[in-house]
Amino acid sequence: MRNSLAEPLFEKIMGWSAADFTQIMPELEALSLFKYDEYQQFFSGMKFIESLACWLSQFETKSEKEIALDFIRSNLIFISSSEMTHLVATSYLDLIRPIIIRSVSEQEQIPEYLTNHIIKSREYQIQHRRSLFLGLSDGAHTDIFRRYNPDISNEQVYQTYEITGERTDEMLKRLNKDLSCICEHKFKDDENRFRMLFLLDDFSGSGKSYLRCDNGKYDGKISRFCTSICDSGNPMHRLIDQQNFKIYIILYVATKKAIQNIKQTMDEAFGEKGISCDVKSAHLIDDSKSCNFLQNTEFVNLLTKYYDNSIENEHYKKGKIDHPYLGFDECALPLILSHNTPNNSLPLLWYEEERKYWGLFPRISRHGGGKDGFSQSV
Repeated sequence: MRNSLAEPLFEKIMGWSAADFTQIMPELEALSLFKYDEYQQFFSGMKFIESLACWLSQFETKSEKEIALDFIRSNLIFISSSEMTHLVATSYLDLIRPIIIRSVSEQEQIPEYLTNHIIKSREYQIQHRRSLFLGLSDGAHTDIFRRYNPDISNEQVYQTYEITGERTDEMLKRLNKDLSCICEHKFKDDENRFRMLFLLDDFSGSGKSYLRCDNGKYDGKISRFCTSICDSGNPMHRLIDQQNFKIYIILYVATKKAIQNIKQTMDEAFGEKGISCDVKSAHLIDDSKSCNFLQNTEFVNLLTKYYDNSIENEHYKKGKIDHPYLGFDECALPLILSHNTPNNSLPLLWYEEERKYWGLFPRISRHGGGKDGFSQSV
């Protein structure tokens, strides 16, 4: 939006003087140019400044508008596509390779600090090839992950955690072929299995789309995956060395709450079956960020006053809902991802187009129709 149009518009909405506009607008324009305009769910002709004007105009008083704008200027977290790509690209070197190194170190009783020695060893090559990388959603960006880490075989990376029998046969065949080359003696097609399972995804705010207990029954992506590999009638059962395997959840962005929930629920659901799981995050969102702005009574009053309870469908209610104006499972995140806004974020930020109030970064539901609150990697 050109300044010649923006200045009278924000003068009308915010009551700004020319001096106010000169002081504040350059900051907003910089944020818009370098990050916020990248948001993929703005409709045609709409960018951040235009959306901000619509968003601020719905508040009734000047004081409310100033509180809302101050929150955006001080607390918003926006993860751009380039930043997400960086997290995907570095997750292998920063999170995954150290896990494999540590595993070989413990197995072979080699000091972990002898990194180069371990990486060059045959034992490391074997353990590395016995590692399987599966995407939990499109957000796993397995194409980027594979492209930035060429020492991982294409046969080790799969875009989904649901694998067919035909694909299982091919993966085991390639695994044994590669291990035959490493060990310099031939293996049969069904002689080896994968031992380290890395499940990849972009974001989790509560962990409940991955693993949750509904009416005494466990559900979610990780629950379905673990059930599949434990079922002897499922092709995926044959992929895994049932006597010696471990699952690692690798999240590019996550909250401490999500990591704790996944670990705890995983232990409750599958601990007795001997399934071990660990959760790692490339970028951990500090919980104190939400705690700080929730101590502002005036801002919380804004969230409650401009809350649209039409978002509370059966899926939204799967999370804690004593204070639903804080987002799914009351995560109260000030977070925007460049491709969509998670419903763990404050609803006032993401209301869809047809809601009572305008969302600054309107979201699109994976379940269609914009009506389903339990989507976008919660």
